[in-house]
Amino acid sequence: MNTVILIFLGVLSRVVPHPANVTAVGGLAIFSGARLEFKKAIVVTLVTMFLSDIILGFHSVMWATYGSLGLAVMLGRFLQKRSSIKQIVTLTFVSSLLFYLITNFAVWAIPGSMYPKTLSGLLQSYIMALPFFRNSLLGDMGYSFIFFGAYEFVKMYKNIFVKKTYVKNSF
Repeated sequence: MNTVILIFLGVLSRVVPHPANVTAVGGLAIFSGARLEFKKAIVVTLVTMFLSDIILGFHSVMWATYGSLGLAVMLGRFLQKRSSIKQIVTLTFVSSLLFYLITNFAVWAIPGSMYPKTLSGLLQSYIMALPFFRNSLLGDMGYSFIFFGAYEFVKMYKNIFVKKTYVKNSF
């Protein structure tokens, strides 16, 4: 897929009205890590976030958000050679879980956080974020399947079209 299209879809998924945290960016990071060169995958993911953050606004835990998505790109690398449905589901789940753990730790840790700097405060941060985790997981899973499915569909269609064109022109 064209990187500009991927960035456009990622930005669009964040700026149009949607349920909280149900966006394409997690799935985009996994997919990009699996199907693009590493540097290009990182650029696609981070540019998607930066462009949409210009519209949505910047925040104090961007480092954790962007870092978590960088980890998702790295997890996607495990899907380069083979990407079964089971592997996509497993790595997408791990990616969503890491995003939840890292970003909510950051929300708890930043100065001025609404959570006390105690173990109880950290647990409260994680508990309060469970609905967002659920939504992130749904978005990441759904969009991972859309990206990987569209890629396979286009690859299959392209192979059929190229074979028919070749056969047709070879006579």
